[in-house]
Amino acid sequence: MQKVEKWRVEELALVLNELAVLLRAGENSEWASVISHYHDESKKIVAKKEFDSDSLKKLVTNIMNCFDKNSSFTNIALKHVNPREEQKLNQALYLTRARLLTVIRDMEERIIEHIH
Repeated sequence: MQKVEKWRVEELALVLNELAVLLRAGENSEWASVISHYHDESKKIVAKKEFDSDSLKKLVTNIMNCFDKNSSFTNIALKHVNPREEQKLNQALYLTRARLLTVIRDMEERIIEHIH
């Protein structure tokens, strides 16, 4: 039985896209490229007629690695010439990154095969 609905992967794609846009706006093109790649992978999973759970598991694992304590992803500070805009970008980054973690953790729970 499939535990992850297609709409959940679509939600993941939307959050990843939003995050990539924020990162670009905050002059962090390196992480924007990484997140854009994950966005592209999520869109490929959604586009397939048959659900590819292996690709989703791999994507979820790769995204979770970004939240590792040794990853710079959790300590990103975005930049902007306007200090108010910079503050808004960083607040949006904080919230979007938290939303991504929530979506990924939910997916992670759904794709883990429980052994009885």
